[in-house]
Amino acid sequence: MRRILGASAVFAMLAMGMAGGVANAAGESEGTEAAPLVSSTVVVNEVSTRGVNGQLDEYIELRNVSNQPQDVSGHVIRIYSPSNVVVDTITLPAGTILQPKGNPGQYAVLVGQNFSGTIGDQTYVIPFTLTGAEGIPTLGGVSVQNLAGAKIDGVAFSNAVMAPREGQAATPESNVTDSLNAANTRNILSTDTDNNRQDFSLQLRSPGL
Repeated sequence: MRRILGASAVFAMLAMGMAGGVANAAGESEGTEAAPLVSSTVVVNEVSTRGVNGQLDEYIELRNVSNQPQDVSGHVIRIYSPSNVVVDTITLPAGTILQPKGNPGQYAVLVGQNFSGTIGDQTYVIPFTLTGAEGIPTLGGVSVQNLAGAKIDGVAFSNAVMAPREGQAATPESNVTDSLNAANTRNILSTDTDNNRQDFSLQLRSPGL
């Protein structure tokens, strides 16, 4: 279940500096890129780049949005820096077969070394350790690539991160959102319009739900 942050929390983020982060993400040049196709199989459904346990309190949730099982064994998660450079990768293990949308096993939740929280569907919980001190950069991005190296889906938290970005960048997290237990997540239907700013919003963490 997606739980939207209350109005008071949103205003608190704006008052305490979140607005600056949003302006930074929105104010950069979009660049020129081909219009991506809406993801119809697997999406990056929820990402948290930081949390109450610090910058490595992070996770990435993938979801199968189709009505068929999707074998994502060997697919690669790319982690991007704020300058659009791949700084790390995570390879999904063999046997990661996401079940059809609405069924147990529809999610894969990749968790950082200082992850905090509870995971609903624990069918595929995949721990990871990234080489950078920041883990997933707050103003970076994340994409999932298939076995052929083609991007299936992605999200960026700064318009400068063009490779994973789709449309406008999503709103980045901050030290304010840490205490609010927030993550960037799609709505309950995992709607994908290929516009990160429209598709993702800061909501309460809900990995595997």
